[in-house]
Amino acid sequence: MPMQAESLEVLEKASVAPAQARAFVRAIEIEIAGARDLLATKHDLLVLDGALRGDLAKLEANLRAEMSKLDAGLRGEMTKLDTGLRSEMTKLDVKVFSQLGELRNEFRLELATQIGEMRAELARSVGGVTRQMYMAILGQMAVLLGFAYFFATHLR
Repeated sequence: MPMQAESLEVLEKASVAPAQARAFVRAIEIEIAGARDLLATKHDLLVLDGALRGDLAKLEANLRAEMSKLDAGLRGEMTKLDTGLRSEMTKLDVKVFSQLGELRNEFRLELATQIGEMRAELARSVGGVTRQMYMAILGQMAVLLGFAYFFATHLR
């Protein structure tokens, strides 16, 4: 790397010996040359930006692919769960309707039994009342016939 004349002039005007001025300038140039490997330039940043954008685009594509796979897997599992749930609900529905049918039959049987018992009791009650009514009618007829006989025998 060539030495800059201006750098030497600045040092010589500051009353620095020419050999020392050259040594300073040369040391600074060496440091700058070494620093070029360490310092990033705009071009380096643009290259790095492009690389980062490319990496981000790849990561985004991978993430989207993973999300699609996960979505498909979740939808498949949800479909299986839906099918299983519907099957269980159908079984439960059949079981509930079966039990309702059994309860209805038991209720009908019990109701028929109670109705039969009530009819028998009503028939017994009606039979007893009817007998009492016939006995009362017969008693009244006997009394009326007694009055009629009395009037017929005494009023003649």
